[in-house]
Amino acid sequence: MKKLAALAILTGTVLALTACDGYDKPAAAPAPVATSAPAAAGSPQTLRVATVDGFSTFVTNAKGRTIYRFDKDTNNPAKTTCFDACAENWQPVLAGPGDAIDIQGVDKGLVALIDRPEGRQLTLKGWPLYYYKDDKALGQTAGHGRNGTWFAIAPDGAKAKKAEAAATPTKAGYSY
Repeated sequence: MKKLAALAILTGTVLALTACDGYDKPAAAPAPVATSAPAAAGSPQTLRVATVDGFSTFVTNAKGRTIYRFDKDTNNPAKTTCFDACAENWQPVLAGPGDAIDIQGVDKGLVALIDRPEGRQLTLKGWPLYYYKDDKALGQTAGHGRNGTWFAIAPDGAKAKKAEAAATPTKAGYSY
């Protein structure tokens, strides 16, 4: 029995370590979790439109943290493929308590939710939404274009566009 348990742990560890090499190789998707319990505590998740020098408009949260889409996900139907190690680098944007979402400047008809192990993930025009672990402050866009598959998401669900000669965004170049 102990050997079987050890084998199961080893197998799980190997799967987790190989799940998202280079940030963009998704793990096999676990079965969706049917839950009505909120994954996030506190206030509702906020989606708002922001402008940063050198970019087209894109979606952020209330604190200005950039929100991304992943080209290896699908938007019709909405399906996330980023789990385990991938989701440690690209955290899913989860709904607030009771699936609360505060939407400002984004068409509410384009916003929906899908189930995942951590809770209810927001989608925009079917694209599951994520934060990049290295973006912590207002206007940071370090994840844009990463591995050719991660992009800041525009308010219509398309990829935000980066200007050819974009300067590094600063607080002064950021607005809602």
